[in-house]
Amino acid sequence: MIIEQLIANIKSVGIFAVVLSILIVVHEWGHYITAKRAGIGVERFSLGFGPKLFSKVFNGTEFLLCLIPLGGYVKMMGDERSECTGDAKEFYSQPPGKRALVILNGPVVNFIFAYLCLVCVFLLGYPGGSTKITKIEINGPAHKAGLMVGDKIIEVDSTKVYGLNNLRTRLEGSTDKRILISVVRNEQKIDAYVEPTVTSEQNILGENRSVRDIGISLMPNKIGDVREDYPAYKAGLREGDKIIQIDSNMIFDWEDIYNSILKSTGEIIQVRFIRDEKEMTVEIGPKIEAMKNESGETVERRIVGISPLGEFDSFRFGLVNSVRFAFEELVFITVTTYKSIYYMITGAISAKESVTGPVGIFYVIKEAARMGLSHLLFILGVISASLAIFNLLPVVPLDGGHLLFLGIEKVRGKPLSEKTDEIIAKVGFTLIIFLALFVFYSDFSRQGWIEGIQKIFGKMLSLFKF
Repeated sequence: MIIEQLIANIKSVGIFAVVLSILIVVHEWGHYITAKRAGIGVERFSLGFGPKLFSKVFNGTEFLLCLIPLGGYVKMMGDERSECTGDAKEFYSQPPGKRALVILNGPVVNFIFAYLCLVCVFLLGYPGGSTKITKIEINGPAHKAGLMVGDKIIEVDSTKVYGLNNLRTRLEGSTDKRILISVVRNEQKIDAYVEPTVTSEQNILGENRSVRDIGISLMPNKIGDVREDYPAYKAGLREGDKIIQIDSNMIFDWEDIYNSILKSTGEIIQVRFIRDEKEMTVEIGPKIEAMKNESGETVERRIVGISPLGEFDSFRFGLVNSVRFAFEELVFITVTTYKSIYYMITGAISAKESVTGPVGIFYVIKEAARMGLSHLLFILGVISASLAIFNLLPVVPLDGGHLLFLGIEKVRGKPLSEKTDEIIAKVGFTLIIFLALFVFYSDFSRQGWIEGIQKIFGKMLSLFKF
């Protein structure tokens, strides 16, 4: 058993290293190939940092494989202003536009790679959230149109849907008075015209927004993840528990759970649930977190630390639809990521709970690999797009910071002084170091390692007490 676990862990580490290496090579290759085509000399192409494990010179460039595979770099001739001699092959001898293209094409190739991964995912089978209806509001729009619990939605206005997020996007994006919804029931396709109602809904930030509601729910009332450092776990709730009542509110789907917790006013809520066919009841004291909404107002959010159990279906399409849906999914990932960054900066969501570093990515890749090639390719595409977005942030030494410098140079007609460059670079590098430390701390906290380390140090210190 121990040997099998060891082999499984070694395999997971190997997959993680391969995935990370692919993403690094893709990004740096974008810089490399653009520089070569622009006539810029490339001295080194390194995968990883630290001691050199392997080296080979090809086409005037030294390709290196180093010990620590947590990054990489391309070293071009004259890419430091202080080293520039005026040679035509040097990076700083090129006009701003050409330099910008070399810098930009690292993230661009990451986006292209992410898109190709997503195309393959849709060809193999996109792992999207189930579109099966779990609850229908009596006398609501869907009920009046004849839809039933158990129906699986496959099209909205004659356009195929692939998963829960895409279904929501299609429903919210429809502006027609009536929406044509196609479902599968007993292996037969059924069409129904649904007239949505416009209702007001409170989001996670405490803001009211208008939504087009058709009176259905697609998320069951089963718990997926339970955070160990939150009230629900401490009260005894676990993955797989089916919540059936919160206080006096009967629960039929996840929306009922969300609303019951959000609208509760007492310090303690009573949660009744089913585990192993037995009903149990626990008392939970929700955690109150203060955050800012988009208007800058501070609102309180009640959290117990649970998320729904994900039920996935495989959505497989032909080449034409795969090409189209892959682009839609890439846009969705990009917009969602930028929104998350904005919410973290404004304090609307906790950065500690939102950022993921190498440790978190390792566990995500490990789980995706276990679930199959389609899941692994999807995660590869998401991480590649995220890497592009992160690198475009306007902070030196990231690509976005260098692009910002080039923009300033273009406007001024000359670059900033070397001293100013150096000061800004040092500040940016310091920010990146602090961000890296914060990300590792968040990763360790989520895995419970911080608490374990604290216990070890506590025991060590107790040895010195008299």
